[in-house]
Amino acid sequence: MKNTIINILLIITLLSFYACDDNDYIFTEEDFPIVEAYLIPGKPINHVKLSKLIPFLSKDTLSYAEPISNLNIRILLGNNTYELVEKIDSAGWYYFPDTKMLVAENQEYSIELTYNEKRVSARTFTPEKPVNFELSQNLFYIERMEEGDMPTFDVQTCEVTWDNPDGSYYYLNIELMDTVIDPVNYMITDTITQTLTSPVISDVYNITSRNMRYYGTYRVILYKVNEEYAYLYSTTSTTSQSLTDPYTNVENGKGIFTAFNTDTLFFEVKEY
Repeated sequence: MKNTIINILLIITLLSFYACDDNDYIFTEEDFPIVEAYLIPGKPINHVKLSKLIPFLSKDTLSYAEPISNLNIRILLGNNTYELVEKIDSAGWYYFPDTKMLVAENQEYSIELTYNEKRVSARTFTPEKPVNFELSQNLFYIERMEEGDMPTFDVQTCEVTWDNPDGSYYYLNIELMDTVIDPVNYMITDTITQTLTSPVISDVYNITSRNMRYYGTYRVILYKVNEEYAYLYSTTSTTSQSLTDPYTNVENGKGIFTAFNTDTLFFEVKEY
């Protein structure tokens, strides 16, 4: 999840500053902060990143995010204020040093800081853990296909379900846990061991045996995310040929301040 958010933020931020035409570069001299921060109920506050975009000067020099250090950053919950400190070995990364203070669910949090004499702020709501997250089966038996074998047309389906009475956004991460991969089909030569779905308003997802590429133990993580994350994800459909402003919920800045909650289940894929 951490890498997913970071990659999305980097892509959409860079896309907002250049076009695809080799002779038409768009960049800005404006200096504003880029916030990359999320909260996880039951975890300490340890993922707040501040940076600024350094625009490219030619087609051979790409933009990059430069860390912003030595800022006073506050996380607020009601009347409580949590002053963050910068990580010693990671410029631009901030955290709350008391690891016993855990993020609570179903609460509104705010982030505040001052940059270039402007108040930068954002708010988010921490969702509750997914409810009644279930798999209709936790075991697939799949026949191994060797060279010369006829393909099997037997398809098994595992229905993944959860409650969603309030129309929230969810997405799934399905990943193989085994470090040594064992393909179910001799023609599979890649190492794609993870499937990520898009954030959608739903309460069901189907995993079929045709999607299973390897034998082993799989982990299914269900993420309940806020609207701002779903909007951010949809911004990645922006291309350099069709530029739109990237979504942000940060006032006087760019980026995202959001929260998510998860639940995890497992299933096995075994050979007949």
